[in-house]
Amino acid sequence: MRIKKLTIFLLTVLFLNLNQFIYALDIENYNDTNCLENSTQQINISLKDIELEQKNVEISDDYDKFAILTFNVINTSLEPLELSQIKYEFYQDNKLQDTFINTEQDIYGFLGKLDSGENKIVKICVSLENMKQPIVLFINNDTGNYKYNIKQTIDIA
Repeated sequence: MRIKKLTIFLLTVLFLNLNQFIYALDIENYNDTNCLENSTQQINISLKDIELEQKNVEISDDYDKFAILTFNVINTSLEPLELSQIKYEFYQDNKLQDTFINTEQDIYGFLGKLDSGENKIVKICVSLENMKQPIVLFINNDTGNYKYNIKQTIDIA
């Protein structure tokens, strides 16, 4: 009787340990297979508003037209996101456009930190060659665990 109970006990312990080991292997495989898929899931950016202004702006060149673009930015990862690490460029007619801040209107671009699930309204001023052609936004993040490139064409007319 004792041997039977001991055998059942040992088989139960062995079975439970085997299940935990197999479960641990499944978890590792799951993370490994989804690692690349999740690497682009750090940020969600959506355009909320476009304001076109026609007045002189002196930055690297003199411009008489610019756009104020308002984006909603959401950190969709589990880690904090430093917005200043995100590189962005705007092009119009294949020419790089200058971006600038406007402290009077609280326009600071990608600045600040977002915790997981947090969102922020981001405004960016972009110089324009003309007010009819679309602009192309390139966003690049090549630091940290999440690396991605985003290209978005924005119709401003």
